Amino acid sequence: MPLLEAKREYLEQHVTSASPVELIHLLYQSGVQAVEEAVVALHGGDILNRGRAVTKAIEILSELQASLRHDGQGEYASTLNGLYAYMQQQLMRAHRESSAPLLAEVSRLLNTLLDGWTQAFRNDSTRDEPATTPASHDGDEATMSGNPYSWQACPSSDNRCWQF
Repeated sequence: MPLLEAKREYLEQHVTSASPVELIHLLYQSGVQAVEEAVVALHGGDILNRGRAVTKAIEILSELQASLRHDGQGEYASTLNGLYAYMQQQLMRAHRESSAPLLAEVSRLLNTLLDGWTQAFRNDSTRDEPATTPASHDGDEATMSGNPYSWQACPSSDNRCWQF
């Protein structure tokens, strides 16, 4: 168990020190991983773990939906919101019907989003200007005009509510 605890501590520190762009990247990565776990459980006949993995993926998509900014980036936010809702429906249907093709479809969509976000993440990290973080964000939404996600994803004191 010490290895599992060390991994959890590492992940917790990584999440609490991550920028908003990094947090979205982590959510996409975790969503892809959860769907992959559901596929493995489906092929192994493990209904309980398939359900857990599907639930985790749905919760991650819910977190992504909750963090969308509808001001200034309404068109992008609306499109992503619809896509996330579609993926959630497909995940529920995949679990109900024990469907590998539906899980594969969600995996493909999440991987496409992850690839795009990875490129955006790389572009953001190569800028000369320092990255804006929730602690240093002064309320000027123009600083992240290309980002359809919200700085204020949850009301917690540290502005972090993503859980893995």
